[in-house]
Amino acid sequence: MAELRKFIICFSLIILALSSAGCRTIKAPSEPYETWVPPAREKTSISPDTMWEAIRRREIDTSKPLVLFELVDIAIGNNPTTRQAWENARAAEAKVKQAQSEWYPQVEISAEGAGQKKDTNLDVNDQDNIYARPGGEFTFLLLDLGGRNARIRGAIQDMLEANFQFNRSLQNLILNTETAYFELYSAQSQVEAATADLEDAGTAFYTARERHKVGLVSKLDVLQAESSYDQALYYLEEARGNVQTARANLAQELGLPADAVFEIACPAQKVPAYLPRENVSLLIEEALMERPDIAAGRASLRSKAEAIRAADSDIWPSLTIGASGNAGWYKYFGNEETALDRKYGHDYEYSGYFNVSWDIFDGFRNINKKREARSEMEKEREKLRQSELAASADVWTKYYNLKTAGKKFVFSEAFLESATASRELAARGYKTGLKDILDLLQAQSQLQDARSKLIESRKEVFVSLAELIHATGMLYVVEEQ
Repeated sequence: MAELRKFIICFSLIILALSSAGCRTIKAPSEPYETWVPPAREKTSISPDTMWEAIRRREIDTSKPLVLFELVDIAIGNNPTTRQAWENARAAEAKVKQAQSEWYPQVEISAEGAGQKKDTNLDVNDQDNIYARPGGEFTFLLLDLGGRNARIRGAIQDMLEANFQFNRSLQNLILNTETAYFELYSAQSQVEAATADLEDAGTAFYTARERHKVGLVSKLDVLQAESSYDQALYYLEEARGNVQTARANLAQELGLPADAVFEIACPAQKVPAYLPRENVSLLIEEALMERPDIAAGRASLRSKAEAIRAADSDIWPSLTIGASGNAGWYKYFGNEETALDRKYGHDYEYSGYFNVSWDIFDGFRNINKKREARSEMEKEREKLRQSELAASADVWTKYYNLKTAGKKFVFSEAFLESATASRELAARGYKTGLKDILDLLQAQSQLQDARSKLIESRKEVFVSLAELIHATGMLYVVEEQ
């Protein structure tokens, strides 16, 4: 009895310790207007993990400016979005193998054992016994009227959808990297343009002051020129800030920290010409054939159709065959005065069976399950229709965006040429007294606008071309030769 009491006390202490550990929970904020402070014991669980350290350790070649192909290659190797899509595709592949497992027999083994000790204050009923019983069971779905095959085919279509979505994630990453690259290049070009604007404004300011010193112009000319100069300083700082933002956006696409040090190479290729109109319908047809997201939608629709077949098979009977076996060994111990003094025993049991299962009435559950699957398929069909319409509109829009960007670039070049000539004439006229300060400042403002529009239109051409390539589903990088 003393040993029994010790056992009960130890067991109770263990249960109490486990219960106390389970009660250590994190509480919600005490008030709706106060910030939540984690308990000290939980701070280790929310401390930064090793992921950021791994990001910091990534190194790229910074010995030379990076061209677009190199940036895309870095992005594909580091950006987590494509890795997520890749893991999703791998998970879908594993689900196919899970579905295919239904064509294999299911084998299960089990074992149990126990020991019993019985002590009384009588001398005749004390006894101990030990037994062990291992067993196994084999089952195989022999027939289910197509449900098993439908589930496998559905899983295959889900895998195809995931693989197509992975391809689309690569195309999205290429487009995002290209866009971020051209944004950074344009932001850097805007700094150069803003610097040139500042030099022009400074020259005008200096000229106005010199002419004011000799009494040729009033103080108003100096103030207006100074105002233009201060505005140029403002735009220069704004342009420099935009460079840092664009650099951070590109670093994010590359899978690098925002403060990563790298330089990009300037585009060397001439601005690409826009396409003739008669190609747009062909591009739309090619997009509907090549775009991975459209192909993924078609695979999803086929998966939903297989779900209907699987649900239909649940309405009808299924046939399963199986076999099982068990064996048991027993050992009894008794005191010397009982008849159960050290006896042994064993038994064996084997069986084979087949089972026909048919839910004759289940509250219309399987019938409504089939109706649900059919509605899901029709919903997916309309979703695919919507995606195809959106894809055609996307190609059309991106096509004409490219044409418009190409024409805008041609006009911006002409605008810059005329604005440059106008500013030079206005500057010479102001120095000689033929023009007033307003003429000079207006010409200077037009030149500033022309420089900005040329940079912006050049970027729009490259970005529009990248977006058109993305809209048609081609895996192609807009590279400068």
